[in-house]
Amino acid sequence: MTVHYCCTDLACGKTWLSEEAAGLRCPNGHFYPFATGTIVPVFACEEDGSNEYAIENAAEIHDNALRWVFRTFHTDEASLRKSLIARLKLAKGQTVLVTGAGAGNDLPYLAEALNAGIVYAQDIALPMLMSAVERHGNALRNSDVEVFFSASDATNLPFQDNQFDAAYHFGGINLFPDIGKGIAEMDRVVKPGGRIVICDEGIAPWIKSTELGKILLNNNPLYAYDAPLTSLPAMATNVNLSWELSGCFYVIDYVVSKTEPNIDIDVPHIGRRGGTMRTRHFGVLEGIDPALKARIYAEAEKRGVSRVAFIEQLLGRDEFQS
Repeated sequence: MTVHYCCTDLACGKTWLSEEAAGLRCPNGHFYPFATGTIVPVFACEEDGSNEYAIENAAEIHDNALRWVFRTFHTDEASLRKSLIARLKLAKGQTVLVTGAGAGNDLPYLAEALNAGIVYAQDIALPMLMSAVERHGNALRNSDVEVFFSASDATNLPFQDNQFDAAYHFGGINLFPDIGKGIAEMDRVVKPGGRIVICDEGIAPWIKSTELGKILLNNNPLYAYDAPLTSLPAMATNVNLSWELSGCFYVIDYVVSKTEPNIDIDVPHIGRRGGTMRTRHFGVLEGIDPALKARIYAEAEKRGVSRVAFIEQLLGRDEFQS
């Protein structure tokens, strides 16, 4: 195993870990053991029995639920997963992160899309993750795609910045304790220009208030979740939102950027008001008498200058200088 993990202790600043017989060690003394009988590091995991994903037969329960979903919405698992993974636009040899990987149902399709490369699969539910290791670990290792599993917190990933070419999440982000932080972490570890795909249960707005929408919500409260567009990084580009499964499963994909939007807020406006976006936002004067304001605006128009230019002229007089 080649170590590509970092310490998750905030004080360590994502220090690279070194491998020992029983786990991974940080130079500052933090230690992350391997799960029993595996080389899967455990950075964080839910308490056994704390929810339906943290019990012994969690993967089988999840499989039954998925079979119901695909029958109900008249589709098949392979078609849906392939179409979603296609949005990553993967290339041979790339490195991909899967958050909330569960029992690893997406791993064979990711391997097929990559042909050769590396996949990191993480989940905080250890029983689900161990099912993924059992079901897919050896199969992927026998291919030209390496796979690394970790039990970890998706809101505090054990990876350095810009470590991945893409990140993928299929179902489960609605249950994150902090959805925004989960998305921010995926964004942090993906290189500029890389793609992120996030999808989960959530009824499209035009369906939610219908009788069918009420039936769906009664059956599964998770359908009430809206696509978390407000949680996307401000620098996200080429953002797309759509719905699968007859409008009941939202899909967000976007391209990662590490630079601010290219907007010049200092371009002057031409017209009666004048100013720039910057001066209009930061240069507001409070508590102006409406009658005085009207006189100033009238005088500006009389002089043939913009309101902002006239006010700046007034404020530029000697009595306002210090």
